Amino acid sequence: MFFSTFRLSAYRLIYSLLTVTTFQGCRTEEKKDLSPAFYYWKTSFQLTPTDASLLADLKINKLYVRFFDVDLDPSTGKAAPKAPLRSFHPPVGPEIIPVVFLTNQTLLKTPASEVPGLARNILRKIQSYGRPAGLRFQEIQMDCDWTATTRARYFLLLETMRKDFPGRLSATIRLHQVKFPDRTGIPPVDRGMVMFYNMADWKKPETNNSIYDLEVADRYLAFVGKYPVPLDMVLPLFRWTVVYRNQRFLHLLNQVDREVVAGAGFLTRRNDQTFVADRDTTAFGFSVRRGDVFRTEECLPRDLLKGRDRLLSEIQNQKLTFALYHLDSTVLTPYSHAFLENLLHPAP
Repeated sequence: MFFSTFRLSAYRLIYSLLTVTTFQGCRTEEKKDLSPAFYYWKTSFQLTPTDASLLADLKINKLYVRFFDVDLDPSTGKAAPKAPLRSFHPPVGPEIIPVVFLTNQTLLKTPASEVPGLARNILRKIQSYGRPAGLRFQEIQMDCDWTATTRARYFLLLETMRKDFPGRLSATIRLHQVKFPDRTGIPPVDRGMVMFYNMADWKKPETNNSIYDLEVADRYLAFVGKYPVPLDMVLPLFRWTVVYRNQRFLHLLNQVDREVVAGAGFLTRRNDQTFVADRDTTAFGFSVRRGDVFRTEECLPRDLLKGRDRLLSEIQNQKLTFALYHLDSTVLTPYSHAFLENLLHPAP
């Protein structure tokens, strides 16, 4: 009787363990609630009919629009708005989120006592766009690659803006800031936008793909889930070619892709993405010398899908904005409508 009871208990235990293991093995992570968005990074904001049609088709409900940069005025040494939007014609439908890019050198040169005033000037400048259009912005985003040296002043600026602005305040978060929060600190914002690009130093000849490299991204992904601020995410769509001379950075050719470079008669292919000039000539707006190296960088659709899934699996909050950078016909040309639909709206 003892052994029969023992065997029965053992069988029950084994059955329970198998049931739990089977359940855990079959359980899938709950699908996240994604709000699709685009960044808009031009000096004039007016959507073309093609843009508007694309946004409607892809069910885009947010546009992160660069309103202006803040940099040092060389004549005064003071912070000043640079490259502001020349015109602002917001469409009906998507929520408009103003984005302001703040240079790190501005923070370095601005005394801490002047930072609250700078924050209020930024808010006033943003609101000057909204009032004529009858808009009250629900969110503002600050974009700054702050460092350990400038974090105290940057966080003071964010705290001032958060106090004076009644809506949400978000900030872009670079991957190194995700990995090393003990050095760079945690910004006092409502949400952080993980910039899942610009992953390596494009000025170094040995870099493989400075825009988007999943092997590099793997060094940072494990830290995403530990970040103590709710996170959104943005993936890149742009491409460029980096030119080196004598192992030193020479030029960055925006939107010049591999197909264009491969078609240049003066370049010889070294590998899939690198080409070498075989003679002196003039091209792409500068004087090319024999031996100059052209490295093409792009974001392949399959890698964007892999990166999206990896990053989503690490972000802990269930609801988030998923944005693409950025809305421009020349940027979007290599990507089909079906691919963008699949990227922004992953199947269950």
